[in-house]
Amino acid sequence: MIGTSSALIGAVVLLVVILVWIRADLRSRHLPSVLDQWLPDQGEAAEVCPPEFVSQIFSGQDLRFISRLESPDLKRHFLRERRAVALLWVQQTSAAIRRIMRRHLEASRLSADIEFATEARIFLQYTQLRLICCLLILLIELAGPQRLHGMALYTDRLTQRIGDVLREFASGARLREMDGA
Repeated sequence: MIGTSSALIGAVVLLVVILVWIRADLRSRHLPSVLDQWLPDQGEAAEVCPPEFVSQIFSGQDLRFISRLESPDLKRHFLRERRAVALLWVQQTSAAIRRIMRRHLEASRLSADIEFATEARIFLQYTQLRLICCLLILLIELAGPQRLHGMALYTDRLTQRIGDVLREFASGARLREMDGA
C-alpha cells in the first residue's frame, strides 16, 4: 500500500515533470521559423549534423572553460544558448527521423515482398528514436545538455543507422522494380 507521503512525493515529481515538459514545448514553439531554414525538405537523404558536432553540443568542456572565467552573466548566457542549440538539434533529428520513415513507408507501399520481421524491427527502432527525442527534450530542460552526451551520441548513431538501412532498402526496391520491368 502506498503511503500518503509517497503519493504526495510522486504527485509533486509528476507535476514538476509536466511543468518542465510544458516549458520545453513553449520554448520549442519559438523555433519553427528557424527550423524551416535548418530543415529543408530535400528529395534525397536529409543532412544531419556530423557526430563531432553532436559531441561538441553535448560536451561539458565548453562549460568548464566558461566557468573558469568566473562570469555569472556569461555562464548564464552560455547555458541558455547551448540549451537552445541542443533543443534545435533534437528537433532537427526528430524531423529527419519522421522524413526518413515517411519515405520508407512510401517505398514499402510499392514493394511486393515485404518481410514482417524487418518492418517490425524498423518500426521499433523508429519508435525508440522518437521516444528518446522526447526524453532528450525533457532532460535538456531538467539537467542541461552537458549531462546527456552519451544519450545524444547514441541517438545520432541510431538515426544514421536507420537512415542507412532504409536508403539501402529503397535502392534495393528500385533495383527489383527495374529487374521486373
